[in-house]
Amino acid sequence: MRRIVSVSTVVTVVCMVIAFSGSFGGERAEGLFDVVSASDGFLMIGFSEHYDEPYIETLVVKTDLNGQILWTREYGTPSDDIGRCIAITDDGLALLVSRVEASGDARLMATLVDEQGRLVWQNSYGKYSNYSPWTAVYSGGAFVIAGQCMTNKKYLQASLLKIDLEGRLLWERDFGGESFDGAMDIIETSDYNLLSTGYSWIEDHEFLWVAVLDPNGKTLWQKEIGKTDSFSLEGRAAAETDDGYLVAVTASDFSGVGYLVKLDLAGELIEETRLSEKFPAALSIQRDGGEFIVLLSYVTVSEEGFGLVRIGDRGEILDERSFEVNSFEPHSFTRISSGRFLVVGTISDDDFGRQAFWMSVEF
Repeated sequence: MRRIVSVSTVVTVVCMVIAFSGSFGGERAEGLFDVVSASDGFLMIGFSEHYDEPYIETLVVKTDLNGQILWTREYGTPSDDIGRCIAITDDGLALLVSRVEASGDARLMATLVDEQGRLVWQNSYGKYSNYSPWTAVYSGGAFVIAGQCMTNKKYLQASLLKIDLEGRLLWERDFGGESFDGAMDIIETSDYNLLSTGYSWIEDHEFLWVAVLDPNGKTLWQKEIGKTDSFSLEGRAAAETDDGYLVAVTASDFSGVGYLVKLDLAGELIEETRLSEKFPAALSIQRDGGEFIVLLSYVTVSEEGFGLVRIGDRGEILDERSFEVNSFEPHSFTRISSGRFLVVGTISDDDFGRQAFWMSVEF
C-alpha cells in the first residue's frame, strides 16, 4: 500500500521556522520539480517510480493553501514520463509538461488538465529529438515552453515552442551554434513579449544567454554575456524590473556559486553580483511586492537545505537567510503571500529513498 503523508510540522532551520511542510511518497522514489499557485492552493509536478512498466510516470500533487493534499494523479504513456514544469491559466486549466523517454530518445509531452486534474487533452510535440523541457509560461492565451533539444546540427540547442489552448502548435524555434545551448526559463514581459534565459557554449566557454521574442516567435534581440577568462554563466531564472531584467545565474569555475545579473531593457549588462560561497546554485526568482526573492541551493561541509536572498529593483542584496533541512534538494518555489513562500523538491528517506517534499517559509 502507498503511504501518503501531509502534516503541519516545525522544522529546524537557520534563523527561521517553517509554517508547514508535507510529503507524498511510499515504497518507491518520487520527487517534485516545479510548483505554481492556483486560486485554491498549489499545483506541484514531478515523477513517481513504479516497479513495473511504465517505470516512471508524471506525478501531480494539488494541495490547499495550508499544504494539505486535495488530490494526486499520475499521467503518462507506455514510456517513462518525467514531469518537469507546469503553467496555469487564469481559469484554472493547467498545462503539465513532461520529458518522455523511450528507445534512446526523449519527446516533449504536454497534458492539459482541469482544476480536478481531469484530462482535457494530451499531445506530443517537437520536430527534433532528445527534448528536455525546463519551464512553461501562460502568455497571450497560449503556452510557451522553454528547454533544449537535439537538432539536425547534432548538438543540443535552446528550444522554445508555443501551443494554444486546443493543443495546436503555433511555432517552434531553436537557438544556438555548433555547440551546446539551453533555454532554462521563459517569462512574459509587461509589453507582452517573451524573455528567455539559459546558456550558450562558445569556443569551450559557457556564456549567459538572454533573448527577447515577440508573441509570434520573432527574435527582437539576443545576447551572450560573459568573458572567456572568467566564470561560466548559466541563466536559471529571470524577472522583469521597472527598468530592465534580473537574471538568477549559476556561475562556475571548479565549483558553483549563486550569481545575479542586472540588464537594461536592451540586454546590456548593468550590474553583476556574486553571492556567498555557501549558495552553490541559483534556482528560481519570484517578485515580492517591489522586491525580488531568489531561491538558492544551500550546502556547507556539515549542513544542507536552501537559501533565500531578497533583492532590490537595482539588483542589490537586501537580506539573505539559510534554511537547514537535512537531505533536501530544492528545485522550485512560488509566492504564497507577502513574505511567505512554498518551496518544493526531493528529500531522502532512510526507508523509502527519494520522496516528494514541500514546505512553506516566511522571509
